[in-house]
Amino acid sequence: MNKFVGFRRFIAHLTGWAIPLSLLTMTPANAATALTLNDVYSPSKVIKIELILPLATVQALNNPATFKVYVPGQVKISSGALTSGLIDVNIKLKGTTSMSALNGTPSFKIRFKKDEAGLGYLGLRRMTLNAMTQDTSKVHEFGAYALFNAMGIPASKTGWAKVSVNGVSKGLYVNVEQPDQIFITKRFRDVTQHIYEGVAMKDLKVGSDDGGDQSGSFLADYGWKITPNKNDLGTLAGKMNEPDPAKWYENLNTYFDRTTLIKTFAVENFVGHWDGYSGPDINNYYLRSSTRNKFTLIPWGPDQTFGENRQTSVAGDTFFFPLVSERADQPWGNNLKRGLLYVKCINYKPCRTQYLLQLKAVSAMASTMKLGEKMSNAAKVIDSTLVFQYKSNPSMLSVIHKEQARSIKFITTQQGKVKQVLNLYGVK
Repeated sequence: MNKFVGFRRFIAHLTGWAIPLSLLTMTPANAATALTLNDVYSPSKVIKIELILPLATVQALNNPATFKVYVPGQVKISSGALTSGLIDVNIKLKGTTSMSALNGTPSFKIRFKKDEAGLGYLGLRRMTLNAMTQDTSKVHEFGAYALFNAMGIPASKTGWAKVSVNGVSKGLYVNVEQPDQIFITKRFRDVTQHIYEGVAMKDLKVGSDDGGDQSGSFLADYGWKITPNKNDLGTLAGKMNEPDPAKWYENLNTYFDRTTLIKTFAVENFVGHWDGYSGPDINNYYLRSSTRNKFTLIPWGPDQTFGENRQTSVAGDTFFFPLVSERADQPWGNNLKRGLLYVKCINYKPCRTQYLLQLKAVSAMASTMKLGEKMSNAAKVIDSTLVFQYKSNPSMLSVIHKEQARSIKFITTQQGKVKQVLNLYGVK
């Protein structure tokens, strides 16, 4: 018996988990046939991700007090005959309203250990596995991120994965590229100062540079060790609250790539991302700052998109919110404020015109890239996995198929709404 098999059996003895022989005989990463990033983030295949967790980690991830604390484990990633072998990682649970303990169906954040070059597996530092418990169609994040990327917005790649924990299947997950320092270096040429994660409903108010790295209106996801302050964020908040519309619009160009920011608002609204920055939840986004105090808004979490109305139990009903409005409803709340930058934009004609033109461009891109067809093809890729996952619950599989069809239909419906709002404002 080699030492790796002996270690797996020791873990099985300690945890009491019935770990299959296939897990006991995994080989280390350096003995594996290498995967590539194209395998990990492929829309045309479902890879296999196996998490091997010791007893202490299992206990921590079933304890609400330690859900979001990184704890040690191992992961094996496979695609056909290609495999990563076993990799030592740290892992925690992900989510707010979607949070679930390990013994349920949780989403995961995986952090790879640094290699000699300061990178992790395949150059990745982190990986996000979303259980899609808030996306009945299972294709919303794939479709939304595909459209963000098609419009030239810095956004995540996605892939599919069958996830298991100590041999117990957790079902189909969407594997989302994490907006971390590795993500940033691939998309920006200047030096990153901070990556901030926005806290829901907080927004860029004066004073939003409050708290430390893991507290306040924005959490510092990267850059705190080198620059342990939020001075860049404080400056931005001051400039974004400029009362004069013309000066504010100039500030927007100085502190953001203005065109890309407005384009981001347009995609968020087109896909119905009410849980994004420009929606009524002012949520699910990152702010990346450079050492020149130039910011980029990076979209995140577009699972409750394409009109899915989870507030009701009716399969196939569609939720819309206005493409142009200061306030909007979301499925569980009414007349809520929308993101400050978006509201200022639609209230200043030059900015509103640019936003409407970007809406027109997004609508056209949805046709050019055949977004509906891509989502339909993605649904076919994952269907056999879902059929197996829900073999004891065929009614749920029927609901998933209905939501997939409704989500694809949403695209053409939204294109019609874009035409209406363009006519309303006289934009051609």
